[in-house]
Amino acid sequence: MKTIHTLCALILLAATTAAWSQEPIRLLSSVQKVETVVNEQGEQERRLVAAERVIPGDELRYTVTFTNQGDEAVDAGSIVITNPVPSNTVYLEGSAGGSGTDVRFSVDGGETWGEPDALRVTDEDGQTRIADAEDYSHIRWTFRPALQPEQESSVFFRVRLR
Repeated sequence: MKTIHTLCALILLAATTAAWSQEPIRLLSSVQKVETVVNEQGEQERRLVAAERVIPGDELRYTVTFTNQGDEAVDAGSIVITNPVPSNTVYLEGSAGGSGTDVRFSVDGGETWGEPDALRVTDEDGQTRIADAEDYSHIRWTFRPALQPEQESSVFFRVRLR
């Protein structure tokens, strides 16, 4: 039985693509800037562009692509990708996803995990409340199906630069 647990810290550096490999899973992480443009029909549309130059307020999309480079399937539920929300950013609610994945969040640096409506934080006043997306410190995806040899999938999330 093969089990893969991966901590993938995506940090916006000069290079926007990084690769990491833990046999048999290969990870490729990337970050792109989300731009709003007016298309030929005069309608606004969003597109992904290289994150070569970013400023506070920009929206970024992080993607982690994972590929089974081995000769055997990787067991269902054994690929777990954990990613901190990059510093100086705010997670954008509802933006984490990936086909065949269960997504959980942490508000305490990865100590505990839950769905958004189950996460609680304590305010400076000592009042407990349901966590907001800006309270999230980490995101975790569990890939539910088996990953066959040479099969690829990806997970993603968006943030706004502070």
